[in-house]
Amino acid sequence: MDMKKKTRLFLVGNAHLDSVWQWRWQEGSAEAKATIRSALDRMKEFPEFRFVCSSASVFQWVQEFAPDMFQEVRQRVKEGRLIVVGGWQVQPDCNLPSGEAFARQSLYAQRYFQEQLGVTAKAGYCVDSFGHNGMLPQILRKSGMDSYVFMRPAPHEKSMDSDLFRWVSPDGSAVTTYRIPDPYCFNFQSEEELQVRLDYLEEHTAADTELLPFFYGVGNHGGGPTIRNLEVLEAYQKAHPELEMIYSDLSDFFRELESSCREIPEYRGDLQHHASGCYSTVPQMKNGIRRSECELLAAERYAVLAGKLCRKPAKTERFREAWKTVGFLHFHDLMGGCSIREVYDDAAYQYGMALHTAAVEENNALQSISWAIDTSQPSKGLPVVVFNPNGFPVTESIAVNMQSKGVTDSAGNSVLSQLVHSTAAECYWRRDTLFQAQIPALGYGVYYLQNPIRTANPEDYQKNQPKPAGGAVTAVEFAGVRTANERRGTVLENQVYRVEFDLHSGYIVSFLDKETQKELISGPAAVPVVIDEYYHDTWSHGKNFFSEEMARFGDAQVEAVEFGPIRATVKVVSQYNRSALVQYFSLESGCGRLKIRAWVDWQERHKMLKLIWPMKVDKPEAVYEIPFGVIRRPADGEEEPGQTWTAVVGGGEGFALLNNNTYSSSVKESTLCQTVVRSPIFGDHGGPRTGESEFTGQGRFEFASELMPVRDGNWAPVIQAARQLNKPVSQIIESWHPGTLPDASYAGIQIDQENVMLSALKPSEDGKGLVIRLYETNGVETDVRVSGGLLPVALKARFTPYSVNTYYLAEGSGSWKEVLLTEYDL
Repeated sequence: MDMKKKTRLFLVGNAHLDSVWQWRWQEGSAEAKATIRSALDRMKEFPEFRFVCSSASVFQWVQEFAPDMFQEVRQRVKEGRLIVVGGWQVQPDCNLPSGEAFARQSLYAQRYFQEQLGVTAKAGYCVDSFGHNGMLPQILRKSGMDSYVFMRPAPHEKSMDSDLFRWVSPDGSAVTTYRIPDPYCFNFQSEEELQVRLDYLEEHTAADTELLPFFYGVGNHGGGPTIRNLEVLEAYQKAHPELEMIYSDLSDFFRELESSCREIPEYRGDLQHHASGCYSTVPQMKNGIRRSECELLAAERYAVLAGKLCRKPAKTERFREAWKTVGFLHFHDLMGGCSIREVYDDAAYQYGMALHTAAVEENNALQSISWAIDTSQPSKGLPVVVFNPNGFPVTESIAVNMQSKGVTDSAGNSVLSQLVHSTAAECYWRRDTLFQAQIPALGYGVYYLQNPIRTANPEDYQKNQPKPAGGAVTAVEFAGVRTANERRGTVLENQVYRVEFDLHSGYIVSFLDKETQKELISGPAAVPVVIDEYYHDTWSHGKNFFSEEMARFGDAQVEAVEFGPIRATVKVVSQYNRSALVQYFSLESGCGRLKIRAWVDWQERHKMLKLIWPMKVDKPEAVYEIPFGVIRRPADGEEEPGQTWTAVVGGGEGFALLNNNTYSSSVKESTLCQTVVRSPIFGDHGGPRTGESEFTGQGRFEFASELMPVRDGNWAPVIQAARQLNKPVSQIIESWHPGTLPDASYAGIQIDQENVMLSALKPSEDGKGLVIRLYETNGVETDVRVSGGLLPVALKARFTPYSVNTYYLAEGSGSWKEVLLTEYDL
């Protein structure tokens, strides 16, 4: 090896352990024991050897299964020979978990490391994930980590000036970052093999430093450095005395790097793309994880509400365990959809447990609160208590599982209502009552049903649906909400939009802004397009554009199915091969959002379903929500990961497409393309396909979307609408009883700046206080005041652009203090 440039070799012994992949979690947990045992044994045999290990789940398995070995782990950690890195529960997918989910990765892992091992991770470590969102530097910094190691995207996927750089997030947080230019695990058997690898690494490492990091050991199914690896390293050191070989803990490498480099280049933005198919594979699993995140957050907030109003203690341990389960599901090969089928059978039980925990704890909280409200006057009607989990007030249309002749608020004022289809209709022959409720932020409101019934006569069922004389629907209008069957197609209309559907295809052929009289689409919209993916593997390696259209759903049935003063709905059923797509398009009175509820029965193989929305936008640019932030990307049609919305903007305005469980989309010029489902083979890595192959994405998949206008740069209204879509209000149908709480509306929190969004409100992990987490959405410095019944003391704070801030209020204290995401001091 020519050591003219590199004279110090940092040896990073590690074992990439996939908790699941081509095996289930039980096998992964067994390998955790074997890998840690091997590393501990190597430490006895080679006194200088050090081992780097990430993921709290690995240590937790060892602690549970082998407590005696865990005592050895503690000792080696204390000696500095077993080094904790990563600071997360697992090495997660670094695009798809929500911002709060990343916070919980850090919260539970770093506190576990501190409590059980006496340390926290200082270096971020996620070597195998399929891309990394641009807010990670802030998340890492505010989790106590100042550096980061990754591998994907590789140099052939993303060209960079240097694999060593300072990665800066939109708020200005920075971490020193190293991209491993070759696989993170290298199992060499000779000095010759080692020499080839070192020559390659030297060629691909920054020229202005003498430092060379070398990651080695057996990986994927665990293993770590072998006896032979370490013998070869010792022999190589003897043969090259001019080379200083340092068994590294990663942090020492980064410290030396900071002091030895003349200048480290700066990089802003996310790190993409690798395995773009993983953004959408196995959508049923992705839906389960999204639902778990949203439901747990809401249940936590409701528990705080019940604690304040009913003195009901929150079950912090139950939430902690549920979040840790969800954190495990974030593992990159699991959430990325590239594991074997059995992994997703297990995942369904796991997110089912988290969802059940959230449902039970939410119900415990809300039932306690609703029982404490005074609803003792039968003359008011049957009480329905509606709860809002969001940090902002909402106006929302709510369907109650009961048929009523009218609805009033707690003051006796009539509110808009209408009767809509009920899933109980086949048994009870009645409809549900839909009404518009206005609910304060993280609070409740009480409404009363007038003359409600649970059952009706079959002959009355048809009478309760408003239709013109003669039975056939031709045109129905209530208070500005209208549906009509016209010669050219079916029309859906409210005070804001007029939407026209083609009767044969089911596509939207006109989307008119009634105020400006401008057409908002440039061609047929809501078009279900089938993409050919025969030559894509599960990851879609090397293929980042999904544009080979092979067919479209058609042969549609278009029908107006809801009419009333609140909501009108058109149902479109279309077909392709053996697959069916059912979409319900709704406009509500005065609402500027087109709402879509849909499900697809997908029976295709090696294909993808996209929904196409060609919008009229000049000089378009794509904007995506990422964890705790937003990012602009070229509108070039490349598949991109996102969170709950994607927008196309130009000239200061545009449109956002919200979703409740899809993560993948593309924007081609001004056309929004939502990826709904794809169906490669489970775990297909591009090898020969067998007759026993099983396909992902099969069967029924439900999803919801909303299309709304946006003002470029003002993302707060979009985020609020997306939060409502992902976690609607909850309701309790109560009885008549006395209570200590009034039936007037209650606001638990008030945030006086729209662009500061509530992320979490929870009891502190130490059990001695309250924690609130908020983030700034629009990229502007903001002074905010947060108050309300749930906060013993108002919080006043300054947010820098796109900052994520966590505050802790100790019980009995008169002031908040800012803390890390881990709830430790800054």
